[in-house]
Amino acid sequence: MSENTPETVVEVAAKPPVEAVAKPDAKPEPRADTEKSRVVWLGPVLASVAILLALGLAWQAYDRMQSMEVQLARRIGAFDTASQEARAAAKAANFALADLQGRLGALESRAQETQNQQLALSAMYQDIARSQDERIIADIEQTLLLAQQQLQLAGNVKAALIGLDAAATRLAQLDKPQFNGLRDAIARDMERLKLLPAADVVSLNARLEVLIQSMEKLKPESETEPVVKQAPIEHGGAVDTLARFSADAWQEFKSLVRIRRLDHPDLPLLTPPQLYFLRENTKLRLLAARMSLLQRDETGFRADLAAAREWTARYFNPRDEATRAVLASLDEMSKAPVLLKDADIETSLKAARAARGRGN
Repeated sequence: MSENTPETVVEVAAKPPVEAVAKPDAKPEPRADTEKSRVVWLGPVLASVAILLALGLAWQAYDRMQSMEVQLARRIGAFDTASQEARAAAKAANFALADLQGRLGALESRAQETQNQQLALSAMYQDIARSQDERIIADIEQTLLLAQQQLQLAGNVKAALIGLDAAATRLAQLDKPQFNGLRDAIARDMERLKLLPAADVVSLNARLEVLIQSMEKLKPESETEPVVKQAPIEHGGAVDTLARFSADAWQEFKSLVRIRRLDHPDLPLLTPPQLYFLRENTKLRLLAARMSLLQRDETGFRADLAAAREWTARYFNPRDEATRAVLASLDEMSKAPVLLKDADIETSLKAARAARGRGN
C-alpha cells in the first residue's frame, strides 16, 4: 500500500506540466498561479498524508500481525499443550491397550489351556472307560480260561459252571449292549454243560486215594490164619497133669503142620519182599488210574482199574472183608463215566476275545 500511494501523487503533480506543454501559447492567469501553488503544496501534503496513512496502515497491519502472531503463538502453545496431552493420553491409551492386549492374550492362552485340559480330560475319561471295559473283559476271559482248564484237565463240570455263572453275573451288572454277544455265548455254554453226563471226578479221586491207603490192610492168599489157643483145662492130681501135658504136646504138634485150602493151587507162596512189591505195584496201578481220571483218559482208567482188580483178586485173600470191599469198589468205579464229550467253552472264549478286540 505504501509503494502505490507515491506513484499516484507523482502522477497528480505531473499533470499540470503536461497541460502546460499542450498549451504553450496560453497565458497564465493569476488565479491559475494561485491554484498552481496550491497544487504544489497540496502534493507533498497529500504525499505526507498518504505516507502517514500508509504508515498507520502498516503499523495497524504490523500490530494486527503481532496480535495475530501472539494469538497464533498462544494457539500453537495451546495446541502444543493439547498435543502433548493428547500424546500423553495416546501413550496412556497405548499402555492400557498393550495391557489389555496382554491380559487378552493371557486369557486366550488360559482359555486355550483350559480347552486343551478339557480335551485331555475327555480323552482320559474315554480311556478310563475303555480301559475299565477292557479290564473287565480281561478278567472275564481269565475266568473262562480257568473254567476251560478245569474241564480239560480235571473234567470238573461244576467248577466250570461256577466260573461261567460268575462271568455272566459280572456282565449283567455291567449291562452294556456291546457285550450282549458274549452274554449269549456264555448262556449257551452253560446250558450245554448242564446237559452233559455227570462224572464225579472228585469223588472218584477220593475213592482211589482210600483204596491206595487200604492196600496195606489186605491179607495175602498164602497168609496163615492166627492160631486160637485153647484155654488149658485145669484138673487136679497127677492124672490131670499128664492129660494137660498130652494136650499141650498135641497142640504144638498140630501147629507144626497146617493144611489149608487154596483157590489157586498154582499160586506160589510170596516172601515178605515180594509181598511188599506186590502192594507197591498195585498202588502204582491205582495212581495211574488216578492220573488217567484227571486226564479224562477213559481207556487208561479202566485198564489200570482192571489190572489192580486182577492182582487184588489173585494174590489177596478173597474171603477177607477188606479184600471184598476193595474189589467191590473197583468194580463200581470201572463202570463210572470218565470221558466227557464236547466239554469245552470255546464259544465263550471266542466271544470274549472278539469283545476285547472291539474294545481296543
